[in-house]
Amino acid sequence: MVYWVYQLICRTRQSSKSYLKFQTFNNPKIFNIFIIKKMNLLFYLSGEHPTLPKSELVGVLEGEGIDYMLEYEKDRLLILNADVEEIGFLRRLAMTRSVSKFIAIHAGALLPSVSDLRSATGDDLEEVASQVHAGGKISEFKTFAVRCKCLDDNDSMAVEKELGGRIKELSGLGVDLTAPDVTVQCFSDNEYFVGIKIDVPGENFEGRKPQHRPYFHPTSMHPKIARVLVNLARVKAGDRILDPFCGTGGILIEAGLIGVKVIGLDIDGRMVSGAKKNLGFYGISGDVRAGNALEIYKKFQQMDAVVTDLPYGRSSFIPDPDLKRFCSKFIVSAYNALKKEGYLILVLPTEHKPDFSEFIAVERHDLYIHKTLTRRIRVLRKV
Repeated sequence: MVYWVYQLICRTRQSSKSYLKFQTFNNPKIFNIFIIKKMNLLFYLSGEHPTLPKSELVGVLEGEGIDYMLEYEKDRLLILNADVEEIGFLRRLAMTRSVSKFIAIHAGALLPSVSDLRSATGDDLEEVASQVHAGGKISEFKTFAVRCKCLDDNDSMAVEKELGGRIKELSGLGVDLTAPDVTVQCFSDNEYFVGIKIDVPGENFEGRKPQHRPYFHPTSMHPKIARVLVNLARVKAGDRILDPFCGTGGILIEAGLIGVKVIGLDIDGRMVSGAKKNLGFYGISGDVRAGNALEIYKKFQQMDAVVTDLPYGRSSFIPDPDLKRFCSKFIVSAYNALKKEGYLILVLPTEHKPDFSEFIAVERHDLYIHKTLTRRIRVLRKV
């Protein structure tokens, strides 16, 4: 009988694809578990958008200057090797559901001889439990819990109970489902992905929605999207970010909360006053002033990033009534305000297509708003 095990050929930032290499072996007991030893982080991404969660993660890693290698990708699961000791950068992420210190992938579900690849068999979970127990990964703790997210047809509670029982037998640790010392995170998706869950304090994006700020305007962006835009800009604490259409300060707030120095402009004095109030409410100091976005290069140079949501509605107050011409002028203005390799993150309706030829187009993401409006997020890098 022949069994299959896959070997990953890693994907780095320079390559565009990851591949699976299959090899055959005759002893299933030896190769039933395939472990990627260099791996250390297992990400479960949000399903809120098809492309933004992964791009946000990459943006944060590159912004923080963290060397990484994407080793495995399957739907909303990512496993990567990051050259980092401190994990504070994880709190920046808006579209990541959970992060774990990766232990192993159980590849039994890839074996073509198994009749029911989705069943949570005792043999499979015995091997998973052995890997959790191996090397003293949880031995320093007194209590544990297992949390499983099934992305296939398995039953989460059944997997948690079975795997938890196996780990308890091997480790002798107590089970505490309310306040465990350590949580074993398992994902079932025709194979098992296992790690030790990292406790990342959640951001209160809902509590920062525009209606909860001192100054409110109905056009303000949701804080979660604003944070994603900031993260796409590859900035870190101490960098300078400029929003030349800052409105009530939504983008500036999310940038300021991660330690980025913020500068905001708006042609409407009421918005400038409101943005200052909102920044102060969150304890953020920033330079917010009235100004013309088409002339930002005259006052600001060598900016690390320009991040903005362009005004485009009929009621929008812009310096040039010709929207197409206005957008083209702004692109030039932003280019001249940025440092070399700086990023321009631009949000505008899909039908607006200014000339970005001076920039490298890194990526784009379409964000559905309603049936008559889809916004396009463009990530552009100055060269």
